[in-house]
Amino acid sequence: MLEVLARVDEAGLTELAADAGLPKTTAHRLLEQLVAVGGVERSAGRYRIGGTIVRLGHSWTSHRVLGRAAALPLRHLAGWTGATVALVAPVHGRMVIVNGLSGAADAAFSHRQGMVLPPGNAAEVVMAAAAPPAPPPPGQLPSEWEERLRAAREHGAAVHRWGDDVVLSCVAAPVRTRTGKVVAAIGTTMPDSHRLATVTAATRRAALLASANLARLPEARRL
Repeated sequence: MLEVLARVDEAGLTELAADAGLPKTTAHRLLEQLVAVGGVERSAGRYRIGGTIVRLGHSWTSHRVLGRAAALPLRHLAGWTGATVALVAPVHGRMVIVNGLSGAADAAFSHRQGMVLPPGNAAEVVMAAAAPPAPPPPGQLPSEWEERLRAAREHGAAVHRWGDDVVLSCVAAPVRTRTGKVVAAIGTTMPDSHRLATVTAATRRAALLASANLARLPEARRL
C-alpha cells in the first residue's frame, strides 16, 4: 500500500485498492492502521504518505549526509532562481526527494520530502548517464533514452519537460563523491523554459558545490 501511495502521491480509497489489487475493505483496514501510526495521512477522504514514513526515510544515514552537503547550495539556488529546487537520490531503484525547497513550480507539482518521482525524470537520466548500461524506464524508447543519456554526459546536466495544463521544465545535475561516483542529483523545476540556459548553469554550480561539501564529510566515505 505504501508503494502505491509513493507512486500516485495522493488518492482515494477506490483508486488505491484497485492499484494495490486489494478488496476495498482490506485496503481501508490497512490504510487506517497506517493512519493510526502516522505512516499515512488522511484528508477529505484521500490518503498520502505520512510524516512518520518521511522522517524514517530521511533518517537514513546516507540521506542525512547528502542533505548536509546540499543544504546551503540548495538554499542559494532557490534564492537565485526563485524556482522549486530539490536534492534527489535513488532508493530501491526509484528517485526520491531527500530535501525540497518551495518555489515557482509548487502549484503544479509539490516537491515534498519523501516523494517518489515518476520514471524518466531528469534526476534519473543523470544517474543512468553515469551508470552501466541498463534498459530504459517504462514509456521511453531505447533510442530516445540513449540520446538523453548522451546529452546528459555531454552537458553535465539533464533536462525534462512535462505537464498538460502547465508545462514544467526540470534541470538536474549530478552530485558526486570524492571518487567521482554519482550518488544524487540537484534539480531545479520551473513553469517555463525562458531562463533554461542560465538556470542549467546555476544548477550545475549548485551540484558542484554540494559535491565539494560531500568530499569534506568523513561520513561520505560509505557512499
